[in-house]
Amino acid sequence: MDRRTAVKNIALSLGLVVSGSTILSVFNACTTDKTVVLPEFFKKSDIYGIEGLVDIILPKTSSIGANDLNTSQFIDKMCYHVLLKKQQDEIRMGIQEFSKRFEEITNKLPSNGNREDYQQMVATYFDVSEERENAVFEMLENGSDKLAENVKPDYYLYAFLTTIRDLGMLGYFTSQVVMEGDIEV
Repeated sequence: MDRRTAVKNIALSLGLVVSGSTILSVFNACTTDKTVVLPEFFKKSDIYGIEGLVDIILPKTSSIGANDLNTSQFIDKMCYHVLLKKQQDEIRMGIQEFSKRFEEITNKLPSNGNREDYQQMVATYFDVSEERENAVFEMLENGSDKLAENVKPDYYLYAFLTTIRDLGMLGYFTSQVVMEGDIEV
């Protein structure tokens, strides 16, 4: 099965969890008619990092990339309008942890990072052994309440990264351009 087809199927199944009216209102808020779109949930400086991650996860190839569809705006609006307060708090702690580790690994601020820096970050945290992957998903499934304090930074980081991945795919594969088949996926 083609990678993009598999990712599309996953994203569409994730979309079933959120009500159609909620997604429609978020999509309407993500139009590009506005000259300046201010984030509602993330800081402006965080949006650059989200765009960097989304560009690695769904890059522009022979088809349109996620950043071409303003997926970071979609992610921002979904985090603000759909996530529960506890999830929002965890995502905020996760982006702080991501920024800290980005600096440690690349010796740059996320806003100064380039495509290679973001590839390195994605590889560091997603290209892991099956054993590590299972441990991460078990940790995410159990939630932060049951974790020791020294493990919570990993939890917050992976909660952030997986949320960005999931919402990025949802925004991409449910966008009007992709849904109407104006591009080859």
